[in-house]
Amino acid sequence: IHRTHTEAFLTYYDIFVRNAFGNYGDILREISYNPLMAESLSFLQSKSAAYIWEMHGKVAFADENFAREIMQLFTTGLHLLNLDGTKRLDDDGQPIPVYSNDDIMSFARVWTGFDYQQARGNIEETSNSGNRHDPMRIQSEWRDKFPKTDLTGGYIGDGYPLCVDLPDKMFLRKGAKYRLLGSSSSPELMEDNSNFKSDPLIKKFVLDENSGLRSKLCNETSGKFQYEMTVTLNENIRCYGDE
Repeated sequence: IHRTHTEAFLTYYDIFVRNAFGNYGDILREISYNPLMAESLSFLQSKSAAYIWEMHGKVAFADENFAREIMQLFTTGLHLLNLDGTKRLDDDGQPIPVYSNDDIMSFARVWTGFDYQQARGNIEETSNSGNRHDPMRIQSEWRDKFPKTDLTGGYIGDGYPLCVDLPDKMFLRKGAKYRLLGSSSSPELMEDNSNFKSDPLIKKFVLDENSGLRSKLCNETSGKFQYEMTVTLNENIRCYGDE
């Protein structure tokens, strides 16, 4: 380890210190967003096949290294197991593999788009790498946008409700969460997709001055708006105007 890399490795080590008595899933999530892990298992700046074809006219696939190792080393292992830890066998008496190469290729597409956060000056590291301390950001244009199969014959995300499955006016119900983007210091939140201005299917409107939602979001005090970075509705709000 080079002497200027110490801080980055301590940042990685702190993941295990914070979660020593916590949940393994939290550890897995944090190391997956850590730049050192992405460098080591080579999914840093991995890009979708569609992006590479559109930008460079080349046929290439997402990096498969982390997709393989997160299963083989960190989670499922190589073979299906019985409850007592013994290997499950097929009709020929052979161990049943957990995943195939097709599964690895599918999961590799999950790990596209990860990139360094913008550099900051309050660290001692002097390497030419990017920001190796903060959790990585996702470059949306690099992401693979197509469905990814899971290990059970379905698709990743099958358990999440579709918009059509949500109750009517869900955005006005208790628990709805809003995030202020305009004042965010995160670079990826400062610019809207170019389609936002030109796509006629995207709904855009200004909240009425009498809107309960507007009152919650603007947090007006003595005639001045006190915008909060996040607002979570603590009660249902009546629909007003175009809402």
